[in-house]
Amino acid sequence: MQDKRGKPSRLLGMELTWKKDEVILTQRTLIETMQQTHLPNISDQIGNKTSLPSNMTNYEPMAEDEGDEPTEQKPYQSLIGGLLFVGRMTRPEISLHINLLGRRAIAPSQRNLKAALKVLGYLYSTRYEGLTLRKPIKKDQLEVVVYADASYGGEGARSQTGALLTLGNQPIGWYSRRQDIVSLSITEAEYIADCEGAKDAAWIRQFLQELHITTLTPVLKTDSEGAYNLAQTSKFLWRSRHIEHRYHYLRQQCQQGLLTIKTIPGKENLADILTKLLPMSEISAWKVNWLSSTGRDTSI
Repeated sequence: MQDKRGKPSRLLGMELTWKKDEVILTQRTLIETMQQTHLPNISDQIGNKTSLPSNMTNYEPMAEDEGDEPTEQKPYQSLIGGLLFVGRMTRPEISLHINLLGRRAIAPSQRNLKAALKVLGYLYSTRYEGLTLRKPIKKDQLEVVVYADASYGGEGARSQTGALLTLGNQPIGWYSRRQDIVSLSITEAEYIADCEGAKDAAWIRQFLQELHITTLTPVLKTDSEGAYNLAQTSKFLWRSRHIEHRYHYLRQQCQQGLLTIKTIPGKENLADILTKLLPMSEISAWKVNWLSSTGRDTSI
């Protein structure tokens, strides 16, 4: 479907709102359909609250000794599937929440369901907000930047990896997922996350080369001094002797000049929102850089 200017107005379940030098990607129609299916009495249930559930107990397995009860599996899975699609396409800020809730797809509880419905309520109340893609200032100097982060420990003692990929300072990909192995330190967890970020940078660089698009050397930004030091040295280190060889792919990329790794303060790491349940004040501050509203009133 196209607008009056001949530009696409809908694409893969998204609404495209074109403005000068930018386009806003929203999924208002899908969110409203999900609300009618799963949360028809939204005003009665959540009022004007638009916050995301930040208490970790909302995401934990069912605890019958605490009065928690099971809920139906298929409706829960349907809801999580819809939320996952929105989170993957236009709303990065809910990625961690959906990753945590998705782990309960087999045996969801009432507490999990309430948390998922609260995420839906948040999306509904902000349904006119969407991912903003702006025209690059310098097309001949496009730079791939990957922000990588990790939270130490977690369910099953496995840490959480988060990464945000940007091209020309525009978000083009993100994810939040649990690491495959147990890390013995926060440095190791961050190093594993940074290795995943290095693989993402290589993938984007190679993909753009196939399209004959020239970019600057990709940059990986991390807030871990320890992981940065591990990536920069080829010496044998006693404390890191157990780290699997495959994670030293990050070190190889840096040594071959195919990737530049830089350290940044934790507050500047844009992937932080993908690894930690942040308060709404910090989520709102994060959204200023990447999301815009199409100009409609989103209050319930």
